[in-house]
Amino acid sequence: MALLVPQPSRTMAAPSTLLKGLNLCFASTIISITTVLNFSLAASLAILLGIPLSLSSPSHNPFIRLTKYIAYILLGFGWLVVSQEEMRQAIWDWEVLGVWFAPFVCLVYAPLVLQGSLVCLLPL
Repeated sequence: MALLVPQPSRTMAAPSTLLKGLNLCFASTIISITTVLNFSLAASLAILLGIPLSLSSPSHNPFIRLTKYIAYILLGFGWLVVSQEEMRQAIWDWEVLGVWFAPFVCLVYAPLVLQGSLVCLLPL
């Protein structure tokens, strides 16, 4: 009976394709859950995460790969470098007022964008 079962194919997806798919699944799950709690945050997150993560793709050219990687790193952590006063204000808001912007960006947004940067860095 085991001889009649078809053998699985030997073709496997590229690691960058798998990472991109999982990253989009995680992002859509977070957006769906956030929609129930805060619709405006979910709509903003759908734009700020959906567009960059769907456009992340590897390239044959190493210069393009590195350029995309740096662009995604700046997208995830650029606000820490460019606007340090806003970062201080976000941390103060978290500590004093209990505003969840800083933890949400550091625990949800930045890791997903960093995974998108890894998709761009991995070879085809």
